[in-house]
Amino acid sequence: MEGMEYRKEFASYGKRITLLWGSFIVCLVFTATISMWLGSIVGDRVAFILVSSAVQNVCVFMLPAFLVAYFITAQPVSFLGLTSRVSWRQVLFVIGVVVLSMPALNYIVYLNEAIDLPDSPIEEWLRSTEAAARAVTDELMKADSAGMLVMTVLVAGVLTGLGEELFFRGAQQRIFMLRGINGHVAVWVTAIIFSLLHFQFYGFIPRMLLGAFFGYLAWKGGSLWLPIIAHALNNSLAVVFGSMSHQGVASMQWLNTCGVPSDGNFPFMALLSAVATAAFIVCGKKLLVGGAVVK
Repeated sequence: MEGMEYRKEFASYGKRITLLWGSFIVCLVFTATISMWLGSIVGDRVAFILVSSAVQNVCVFMLPAFLVAYFITAQPVSFLGLTSRVSWRQVLFVIGVVVLSMPALNYIVYLNEAIDLPDSPIEEWLRSTEAAARAVTDELMKADSAGMLVMTVLVAGVLTGLGEELFFRGAQQRIFMLRGINGHVAVWVTAIIFSLLHFQFYGFIPRMLLGAFFGYLAWKGGSLWLPIIAHALNNSLAVVFGSMSHQGVASMQWLNTCGVPSDGNFPFMALLSAVATAAFIVCGKKLLVGGAVVK
């Protein structure tokens, strides 16, 4: 980034990556310990999931990102891309892409979940981890009050979007680009790492595509607030749709599956969604580039 001064002690790529992932591992172990302790004092299952998720986002993702940024430069907030304001046009662009792409993304989720691997211990492990993650998600979707739904959106939507974007796009992708790695390569490699770390093979492809979208927003938009908004919006909509669907609201149940055709039918809605999203990005990319204003 222009005008930014970097500390000579952490000028090498190896030191930067080692610090980022070393602190990630240490914080992950610490968080696991804290979560075990929380499990013994928090009786309500949903409350435990929300509290432990909040601790994970702060300790495992935010703390390493700020730590590595602090050691790399005397301007850590700017390094992470948090000092660039965004315009309303950019926000509308993000909202438009997220909404238009929903049917196409639902269909990609459906295709990814339908992948049938040969029977093996690895396949069993993948299925079991997927089932465990789905069980946790289902627990959160059972929010039976407006207050609990708001708390779930704040933690699973907003805080998760903030924490993961700070780590993956703010720190990891930035470190890649500072080394001189091609921007497209940096975006996609970071997106792959982002998806892999969720340990959900049957959601790997759509999560990777979302990660790439977030990466391009950070790179081309010039501000980390854009992928944070997109990530938080995507997660929050999933929470609201999932929760309302569990409550039996028919319209929300449809939104969760729109784009997924009945057996044997052509995915017209998913195709239309993909075309509309691509056209919107091509026509609106000028709104994204150059819209951020550095303070």
